[in-house]
Amino acid sequence: MATSITSILLLFVISLLDERVFVCGIDEGDFDYDALPGTQHEFKIEVKAGDEDCFAQKVALGAVFHVQYEVLRGGDRTIRMIVIDPSLKTIQHEDSKSEGFINHKATMEGYHHVCIDNTHSRFSGKLVYIHIVTYIMEEWAKYMEEIQSVSLTVQNFSRSLTDVQTSVDTVRFHQSESRMHVVRDWYLAIGNNKHIMYWSIFQISIIMMTSVFQIFCLRRLFSTTAVTPSQKPRA
Repeated sequence: MATSITSILLLFVISLLDERVFVCGIDEGDFDYDALPGTQHEFKIEVKAGDEDCFAQKVALGAVFHVQYEVLRGGDRTIRMIVIDPSLKTIQHEDSKSEGFINHKATMEGYHHVCIDNTHSRFSGKLVYIHIVTYIMEEWAKYMEEIQSVSLTVQNFSRSLTDVQTSVDTVRFHQSESRMHVVRDWYLAIGNNKHIMYWSIFQISIIMMTSVFQIFCLRRLFSTTAVTPSQKPRA
């Protein structure tokens, strides 16, 4: 059972990872990304030849904004990555590369734009893998503490359930042992009953045969005839 509880906790954490969203605190009302200590997204995007695609991610003040990319296929497998802050100022950019990353700590809150520039390639589109993570370190540390606290609570609960399961197994063992003793005593009582019954019948038979023999002997001892062996009357 402890194993079952631990598995449920692991599935819960994995489901959070699959959703690419990490929650901290109590969520009231509609689901709100702004209240989260961090978000994580990964996806693949097809950038046409000579084109540029941009998308926006809202980043909180002081949050770490991490963008990692890799060109999976297409032409020379190089792409240009640009990150623009909410004031539309280019804060970082990567020259034409097949893979790379950008780390930036947001100095203002708002939507940061990530642009994938493929204008240098006139004939081939590019399939690009993008991995974006944004988080506030303090909130993330607090969230991890809460997760550890939940894990500790589950461990304590699992330990209690294990103790209960052990006690239940002990009770079942004693019940099984008691049932075996009852069956053994039943067969012992049946055996003793048969033994006593047969022995009693044997003793009664011996007593009856002895009584008959004694009566026969006594009757023979005191039996007399009216004449003597010479056929004379007895006096």
